[in-house]
Amino acid sequence: MFSHSYSIWECESSGGNERADYFATLGGGKKESKNLRKKRLEYRHIFPPKVCLVMKPHCLIVAIAWIAAAPLAVRAQDPFAAPAGGADPFGGAAAMPAGNAPFGEPAAPAAGQAATEVEALPDPLVLELQRYSRGNNEKLALAIRSAVQIADWDQVAAFLDLLSAKKLSDAESATIASTIRSNYLLRIQQYPELSDAQRDAIGKVIAGAQKYAEDRQRIRREIARLDSASEGERLDAIANLRNGGLASVAELAAAYVADKPVASRTQLLDMLRRFEDQGGVAMRQFALHGKPSTRARAVQALLDLDLAGSMPDFVAAYHATEASGEERDVARKAFAAAGLRGIPSVEEAEIYLGSRVDRAADWASRAANDGAVQRVWKLEDDQQTLQWLEVPRRLALASAAADAATRYRRVQGSAAETRITGEIADLTYRIMQNADFGSADDFAARYGESGPDEAQMTLLQRALAAAIERRNEYASIAAIRLLKQTAAKGLLLSNGATPTGLVEAAMHSTPRVRYEAAIAASEIDYRQGYSGSSELLHRWLEMSALQRRPTALILEARRHLTRDKLSWLESLGYDVEIVSSVASLLRRIDAGGDIQLVVCSSQPYDRPIIETVDLIRRRPLGGEVPILIYCQLGKTLWDEDLREPILDRSKKIIVDVAGSESALAAAEEPNETGLPRVRRTEIRLDTSRGERFRQIRAKHAVREERNRVAQNLGTRWPAPVAVVEDITSPQGLALMIRDLTQSLPMPALTAEERRRYTDAAMVSLAKVASPDEPHNPYDFRSHEQELTSAIQAGGFSTAGLSLLSTLGTPSSQLTLANLVDSVALPLKIRQSAAEAFRLSVERFGTRIDRQSVARQYERYNAAADDSDRAALGVILDAMEQRANATSR
Repeated sequence: MFSHSYSIWECESSGGNERADYFATLGGGKKESKNLRKKRLEYRHIFPPKVCLVMKPHCLIVAIAWIAAAPLAVRAQDPFAAPAGGADPFGGAAAMPAGNAPFGEPAAPAAGQAATEVEALPDPLVLELQRYSRGNNEKLALAIRSAVQIADWDQVAAFLDLLSAKKLSDAESATIASTIRSNYLLRIQQYPELSDAQRDAIGKVIAGAQKYAEDRQRIRREIARLDSASEGERLDAIANLRNGGLASVAELAAAYVADKPVASRTQLLDMLRRFEDQGGVAMRQFALHGKPSTRARAVQALLDLDLAGSMPDFVAAYHATEASGEERDVARKAFAAAGLRGIPSVEEAEIYLGSRVDRAADWASRAANDGAVQRVWKLEDDQQTLQWLEVPRRLALASAAADAATRYRRVQGSAAETRITGEIADLTYRIMQNADFGSADDFAARYGESGPDEAQMTLLQRALAAAIERRNEYASIAAIRLLKQTAAKGLLLSNGATPTGLVEAAMHSTPRVRYEAAIAASEIDYRQGYSGSSELLHRWLEMSALQRRPTALILEARRHLTRDKLSWLESLGYDVEIVSSVASLLRRIDAGGDIQLVVCSSQPYDRPIIETVDLIRRRPLGGEVPILIYCQLGKTLWDEDLREPILDRSKKIIVDVAGSESALAAAEEPNETGLPRVRRTEIRLDTSRGERFRQIRAKHAVREERNRVAQNLGTRWPAPVAVVEDITSPQGLALMIRDLTQSLPMPALTAEERRRYTDAAMVSLAKVASPDEPHNPYDFRSHEQELTSAIQAGGFSTAGLSLLSTLGTPSSQLTLANLVDSVALPLKIRQSAAEAFRLSVERFGTRIDRQSVARQYERYNAAADDSDRAALGVILDAMEQRANATSR
């Protein structure tokens, strides 16, 4: 009513004469003219009929009067209105209570009577969800999703308990995951109040759904549906293939290059385009490593999927020596589509692909071991199955370098340096992918049953030398293992005093490289003199003495300062040795072993730290040892170097710091005499008489020492060196070591590798120990004590006992005889020792003295066990058969 009156007021008061005439015509029933009819149509757009009421003037006056009297009339007609005086309308005499309870507050409970609790009614939605959870798997999933939506986590936990009790197939897990939806699955996994069993239940559902989506057989069936006549089936197949992710990419690429694809290649390409760049990356593996019948189709797919990024593949496909005519035709189309003015020549192709090899190899060599992960695609040996792997970024870059090298080899580039770089890149990737690469099967797969020709052999040897020079330990080990399979005598025998590349590799600073070279040298059947034979013998001895744990060296002359660091390093898994001087440190490094850390002060007493680092790096076995330098206050920075503080009248300590290294007052510019001016620094007096000043000065002096050492070392050596202010805790030391070793080209040796190298050393020593060879270059007898200790540390293996047998010395024979009598050893070892003693006596005669011979008879007579008497009897029989050959 009010709005209508307002609209009428607007209509009657805000218009002109025409508008007034218009309303007058409507109200008075006059016949409207043609002009007024036009105005009526215009005003109808402004004032709708529902708003602009048509009233006569006397009606308007009546309406206004009625509105004014309406409240009194309504009150008079209200049956619940309070009577005069505010009495109760229902007959009570009391006034109406104020507030929100017009009928009075509820009665209070009687004294001693508890208030009645009203039980809350269950939520109908929760009851419905509980009923759903007792249904099939899909209804349970719907209940879980709905409970998450309303944030009722108690019900979510209860439903997950029901889910964990079910044994689900991959298809059922996929249905449940699809019903719950991915965003709610993520919320469930991240909710902290759920138990581990409940999270495991949802984790199994996610894993099963992913396994179902990536099922290769199911994906192949979905690919076949892409050519279905039903639009619904095609759309369903597309949705399922998209859910398959990278597994769908692999199967789509394999289906495209197949001789008889299960769907049209046009449909397969359209589907591959839905996976962004992964289709082209996967197809590139077929173009590079596929069979000749599939390479042309893969190159055609790359023309449609990734024209700009596949130019190296087009160049290699056109100029490859084994390229088919179809490959060249597709490559020619790619050149034209890319806008090239012509076809690249062979020389241009070689330069183009060679530069990519160099660049990819350089990137791979600079990759840090930072834990970054990257995806790579790999074509299996059957050349039909594609796989994808999430690998460290270093391995991914090595894979890219190996692929670049493969393209360069296809065009048979003639640049020697690039061919060596490509060989190193390929070997690096292969051994990074498979730590055991280099076996006889790998050798046959690489060079065929006939082995490498002269050119391939030369390339492999040059690759070994270049890998050692470039600090590429992966390629060095791979080349050494492949060379071992050739067993060529030329690998040991050089034409001059310079050792061969294999023998020089046995002096490599990295333990793993030199041990592999030593094992390879022992496989070569050559027992004549050659340059570096003594180094190989030292390597075998070093390997035989490897301990269960790695070695850490501490350079410190003051033993009381090494107590904490020694215990901390031992707790971190090191066998710690303390050396007191730089000369002792160098001798210990030359002795070899698995030295994985050197810890030293920034102020060794006999050499400056910069010279110490240079000396370590120049040693043959110290080039890659990580060095951790900690800074401490030396004798020139202690309190006696600071002048006694002087107390002046202002109750302040005046300290002369002229010419000192104080961080509180830096020296000014030198005066005309060339000496710094005297500066004085004021420190407020405290009870410690300048102790605070000395502490601050010491702190900054250590920091200055660290900066000085770090700046002088700089990038002098590529091997890892770290300079820290101090080592104050085992946790801090562990972090320092971790940061220091991250830059190593290869990870440190493990306990299993050390054990394997120790066993291989015993086998190598037993193999090359040929006492019957008149020109044997290895002098084993001068290292008898080292060998005996190593054999004992190795548990008296068969190879170790055989080595003792070949020594033929009195000490070795007596050691074998004592082992036979050691009842604490297993019977098998004692019997092996008895057989080794017999062989030694047959070859060299009885070398033990008469007193030791008599002791063997006493042992035999005192033996109570038949097995013991049989083992001791072997010794007696061997000595009696060679009685005339005794040396006493």
